[in-house]
Amino acid sequence: MNNMPVTNVMATLADNRCTPEFVASLYRAGMRGVRINSAHVTPEIIKKMVSVVRSVSRDIAILMDTKGAELRTTATPDNRPFNLETGSVVEIVSSPDRLPDSSVICLNAAMLGSSVAEGTTVFIDDGEIELTVEKSLPDKLLARVTKPGVLGSRKTVNFRGVEINALPAVTYRDKICIEAGIEAGIDIIAHSFVRSKEDVMAVRQLIDGTPITLISKIECRPAVINLDDILEASDGLLCARGDLGAEVGIEHVPAIEMEVIKRCRKAGKPVIVATQFLQTMFTEQTPTRAEAGDIASAVMQGADTLLLCGETAQGNHPRKCVEWMHSIINATLAYRDNGTLI
Repeated sequence: MNNMPVTNVMATLADNRCTPEFVASLYRAGMRGVRINSAHVTPEIIKKMVSVVRSVSRDIAILMDTKGAELRTTATPDNRPFNLETGSVVEIVSSPDRLPDSSVICLNAAMLGSSVAEGTTVFIDDGEIELTVEKSLPDKLLARVTKPGVLGSRKTVNFRGVEINALPAVTYRDKICIEAGIEAGIDIIAHSFVRSKEDVMAVRQLIDGTPITLISKIECRPAVINLDDILEASDGLLCARGDLGAEVGIEHVPAIEMEVIKRCRKAGKPVIVATQFLQTMFTEQTPTRAEAGDIASAVMQGADTLLLCGETAQGNHPRKCVEWMHSIINATLAYRDNGTLI
């Protein structure tokens, strides 16, 4: 265990919470890195958020996600969420400029059409909402809601077992966000929905000559299949368990997480694990024992960083989430390195 890393806490920042006071409170609680999700902010906001974080401490590592080859829903009217009810049939269409409602879900990319078979499961927002495709037409899909939920703006969309090869590795939006990140002085880029080493190299060209660390997010089936090549081309990996579970099935996520960490440790490259570590703390002030065990497991496997996502971006108790994760990590490290139990 002597060569195992000390695991750090990283927290996702939302632009409406990115104030010096908020960042400082997380930093005092044990947070040592922040994540900015470029899918939800403009290049100008990226620069402002980086400036706020740097004003608190220059020791805080700043990671920015790209959007990558990712399907998302469009913005809702006035960014207000709406309900999708069990049993209702909705259209899924490609219309980036159209406003969705309870009868139409709009995607940000080209329509998949007949490439999506009837019976395909559709996961929205990391599986918070589920639908089943009942009819596949050239210009739209008809799908029935099987797991109801509240649909907000720009949520992830996954079609189980369908590879979206037509999506570009780096979008125009990715390019301008990367330029903004370079100008602002971010430390890490985490490229989303990497499918091959070629996807990694497309980003590498854009950051050539900068000190930015390039992390590839493992969150789709092709990434798992091409794991070795992607790791070789990257500076490190991020196991993004939310989209990964929607893409390959939740039952496969623990084994993939362990394999991603193991291969990064063998290669001597950093590894981040993300998503739903403290999901219940969106509303509750203490974690479950299972969540504590999940955090401890990642520490024991050798993860360099554990990333809080919605818990700090949107949840009710962001500082407590950092405190609890930091405390669980420290207790686990005490056991791992010294055998200390209590």
